[in-house]
Amino acid sequence: MSMDLFGVAVFCITAAVLALMLRQYRPEYAVFVSLACSLVVVLYLLQGIAQVVERLEDLFADSLLSGELVGVVMKCLGVCILTELAGQTCRDAGENAIGAKVELAGKVTLVLVSLPLFERLLLVAGRLLSLA
Repeated sequence: MSMDLFGVAVFCITAAVLALMLRQYRPEYAVFVSLACSLVVVLYLLQGIAQVVERLEDLFADSLLSGELVGVVMKCLGVCILTELAGQTCRDAGENAIGAKVELAGKVTLVLVSLPLFERLLLVAGRLLSLA
């Protein structure tokens, strides 16, 4: 895994240097280099994300919570990754205010997506309290 991280780091540093050089002559292309680098890294990391999904399914299978909640957790993970990618891309383009709005939208989406998880946890807590 550390060699994978090394390769990702070298790729990202190379893309950053390319974006820096482009920013001097064609600033509009520097944003595209940054976005392309981010997408390549996310696509590369999908294998690791698949391992996380398998592990979460195992964890939820052994708990009182249903397996459908794995979907909720994965949606939240996807929202976090997409929000971070979009927010940082906006910041790279010099649009800090838009990046902040993207992050706000991501936070609201996280709350909405995670409501079934909160409902389920409250139900389990209520059952445990009624047993006491």
